[in-house]
Amino acid sequence: MAKLYKIETPNLGNSYDFTEIIKNLNEPEVQAIIKKIQEKYLSWKEFKHKDWATKTPEKVWATLKAWRLIQNQKTQIIDGNGINFQYNPTIHLKFLHQIDLELGGTLMRVDGFSESDKKGFISKNIIEESIASSQLEGANTPREAAKKLLSEGTPPKNKSEQMIVNNHQALQAIESSLKNEPLTIELLKTLHQMVTIKTIDEAHQGTLRETFGKNGDRLVIKPWNDEEIAYQAPDKEFVEHELPKLITFANHDDADNFIHPLIKGILLHFWIGLLHPFEDGNGRLARIIFYWYMLRNGYWGFSYLSLSERILKSPNQYAMAFINTEQDGHDLNYFIHYNISKLKLAQQHFQEYLKRKISENKHIAAIIKDDQQLNQRQLKLLQYLAKDAQRFTTLAQHLAINSEIKTRMTASQDLGKLVKDGLLIKKRNGRNIYYYPTEKIKELFGK
Repeated sequence: MAKLYKIETPNLGNSYDFTEIIKNLNEPEVQAIIKKIQEKYLSWKEFKHKDWATKTPEKVWATLKAWRLIQNQKTQIIDGNGINFQYNPTIHLKFLHQIDLELGGTLMRVDGFSESDKKGFISKNIIEESIASSQLEGANTPREAAKKLLSEGTPPKNKSEQMIVNNHQALQAIESSLKNEPLTIELLKTLHQMVTIKTIDEAHQGTLRETFGKNGDRLVIKPWNDEEIAYQAPDKEFVEHELPKLITFANHDDADNFIHPLIKGILLHFWIGLLHPFEDGNGRLARIIFYWYMLRNGYWGFSYLSLSERILKSPNQYAMAFINTEQDGHDLNYFIHYNISKLKLAQQHFQEYLKRKISENKHIAAIIKDDQQLNQRQLKLLQYLAKDAQRFTTLAQHLAINSEIKTRMTASQDLGKLVKDGLLIKKRNGRNIYYYPTEKIKELFGK
């Protein structure tokens, strides 16, 4: 029978002598170490390899653990034994302030970044999130094939493609309307059904699980070996007791215990994973609930950030963020820190995109001023295709990306004009028609 994976822990011996810990906490050398380590929130496995000069790793670790415990405060999240998970509300404050300024509040108004640009990037980001979140749970459709699947709206041919389509539809529903709805058991079940339709037994779609979950395992990126499992899910009775608390937590703020919305969204992400309320699809659901919460609370900028795309680059670290939190003192800072580190990368990617897009739009505006024959939609398409001769578009893709186009006729006229002007070449493959760039595009953009 498989046993539970256990994290590595140190043999502290007498290192937890209270008098010595207090003494260490007051030493400037140790305070500097703690500050440095907190920035990365290392686990013991990572911590033990560092050079601590005159201190042994065990001595410093004991002091660090005591400091973490002092700084932490309890949350409402408990495990099956009734032990509360904790977090430190004073770390990451600079980034949280940055999030408030750049990704929350009044809808972004940036010169050179149009409403069409916003809609186009949101559409692109939802596609990336749908693909990456599905790949985290085992979907093996290549990214480019998946993007083509979603942009062209073709029916999925297998379970992997169906997972991606399901995620895409759920995220679109959140972006368009569900972000305005409070969380309820019914909404939770509806979202689960949306992400699992045609990928698991119909009886399990939107239905709380009856047992500990499939094989008793948490869904992680790479399966543990046959001798170990990553997580033993709590029983159904515990889940049914805790879900109403999760829903109240999601819908209401505690006036006496403020939690920053980004931290709260991350806690909801973890809580869904901890409860593992459904037979399958819990990982996708947890990340979708995170997006729902951030958009519902006015953080519109999260429509532009793909968390799963970043997690996909370090799936084992994602799994260990859960496990370290569960097994090392119920310390949620492991999971919070991991998510924030990925969100920083996603935000940086968006800021780079924003600068690049503003620069491109200025160039397009100059071309339009000189040549009134092409509209902005056509020029943006040509600019995209000019970057790679292997790129192509279709009528369906052009229609999907440009939300201001209301009819297929308008989209067809856009492409037809570009073909007539010699900027695109039309090729048929079976029933599909693809549009490829010609050398003439390079002349237009001065390449």
